Formats: sequence, structure tokens, C-alpha cells
Amino acid sequence: MRFKVTLVAASVWLVAMGASASAAKPAEPAPEKDDPAKFFLFHAGDQSADQFRGDLVYCIGQAYPILSMRDRMPSTGGIFGALLEGRMAEIDRFRMRNAAMRKCMGMFGYARYQVPQDRWNEIVKKGDIVRDNDQLVDPEVVENMVAFATAPAPMSGRLQP
Repeated sequence: MRFKVTLVAASVWLVAMGASASAAKPAEPAPEKDDPAKFFLFHAGDQSADQFRGDLVYCIGQAYPILSMRDRMPSTGGIFGALLEGRMAEIDRFRMRNAAMRKCMGMFGYARYQVPQDRWNEIVKKGDIVRDNDQLVDPEVVENMVAFATAPAPMSGRLQP
């Protein structure tokens, strides 16, 4: 008999918890803000365009060969698993290259500024900061970054190195 009472009490509790969870509507998600870990560019300050270009190309050379551990491991999930692992590896490479660029350019003393996603996509042609969508370094993107770096510094959006 005691077991039945406990079971009924547990059922009532679960129903009550479900009702309170469904009664409390989730808050509207905040509008997605441009991610400073993804969408940033460097500013040269008082450095010349040639000096900045040289430093940028050097840092791109350091970040270019970065691979994810997912690139080195075989996928065991069939075709779906391979597709999923490939996408996750792409995200890992993107994040690691951004981190390498932040560290390398920061060592040279360049300021990092947050850029709105649409402006960033325009400057880097929807690739990442190191490679374009064909996995190459695009000279036009490098020149776009040099143009941003040598223009007057933005009034806001400066990020920590």
C-alpha cells in the first residue's frame, strides 16, 4: 500500500512540475549580437601599411596550417557522421585560426576591433580571417584588411587582445 501512495505522490509531483514548466513561457531570446570572438579586425595605429601588411601575412602564415584533431581522426558514424565531423572540424579550425591571429597580431601590438558581421563578411568575402572558401589566402582580402587597419581608428568596438 505504501508503494502505491509513493507512486501517486511522485506522479502528482511530476504533473505539477510539468504544469509549472509549461506555464512559465521561455523568455524571448535576445537579438543575436555580433560575436567578438568571430568578427574582428586589427588596426595598425601608427604603423605603416607596408609594416602592417608584412605582419599580417606573417601571422596568416602561422595560422594557415592549423588543423583540428577531428581532421586527423577517422569518422565512425557512416556518411552522416562524416558530414557532421567535417562541419565540426571546420568550426574548430575557424576558432583556432582566429585565436592564433589574435595572439600573433597582439604580440605585434595591434589593436583588435569588433566589426559587425555583415561588414566583416564583406571584407573577408564570407571566408575566415586566414583562408577563403577555397582554402586559399585571398590577396584582395589581405588588402581589405590593410585598408581597414590604416583607416582612422573606429570610435568604439575596441576589444581586449
